[in-house]
Amino acid sequence: MDIQNVCVIGAGIMGSGIAQLLAIHGINVNLVDINDQILIKVKNVIDNNLQKFYIAKNKISKEEAEKILNRINLFVNREEAIKDVQMVIEAIFEDMDLKQELFADLDAQCNKDVILASNTSSLSITDIALKSINQERIIGIHFFNPAPVMKLIELIKGKKTSDEIVKKSTLFSERLNKTVVTVNDTPGFVTTRLIYVLCNEAINLLTQGIASAKDIDTACKLAFNFPMGPLELSDLVGNDIYNHIGVYLEKELGKNYQPSALLQKMVSEGLLGRKTGKGFYEY
Repeated sequence: MDIQNVCVIGAGIMGSGIAQLLAIHGINVNLVDINDQILIKVKNVIDNNLQKFYIAKNKISKEEAEKILNRINLFVNREEAIKDVQMVIEAIFEDMDLKQELFADLDAQCNKDVILASNTSSLSITDIALKSINQERIIGIHFFNPAPVMKLIELIKGKKTSDEIVKKSTLFSERLNKTVVTVNDTPGFVTTRLIYVLCNEAINLLTQGIASAKDIDTACKLAFNFPMGPLELSDLVGNDIYNHIGVYLEKELGKNYQPSALLQKMVSEGLLGRKTGKGFYEY
């Protein structure tokens, strides 16, 4: 199946990045969110990204940028947006109930051959699909932020995801010039489970007074050749996001994944990182 038309539901940081990535690779995108103001703002951000990171660096022409933007269509009406697409990619908030309800609706509304994909970074694909009838066509396609830049896609096969859907999703992902890893379904998959443990343990080290935030991050960057330290990364992703992941992993996998008390305290005080101007660092 040649995937030329994709619906992306959710125009946040990940959804907008996925939409930009797909449009750059010649795919028509129906981008869905709750109101026109959000969608127009996001399309302006994508326009600015193309100007700053592509046109200014002579990677594409102004004419090519205009074609890319024209491939992104904005929708508030989800039922209209899913017409005539070959894939739907969900990129909404990490809430199991919301995702289960959305996928059940999509499964009932979309043609049987449409691939239904979640960009979740931690929630079980098997559980997301539980309320859907055609669970074999539901898969996890985990992009990384920023989606147009990061080379990895983590494909997650739910217990009922068919081999055919995995194959089609792999070919689709490789067409985006990404390296694909395929993992069997488990909370946190490979990447989120590992990075959460690292970030959470770094917060524990800070709590115990072992080293300063800067020194912890510097040690990780220089010892492991990381581009960013774990506390910097937590601030970038959002400390609330990591806390949310930790609560879910603890529930599913046990006490070893319990979020640090300091992380929980910071979230309760609104110290979420870059998006609030203060977290482990000030911005």
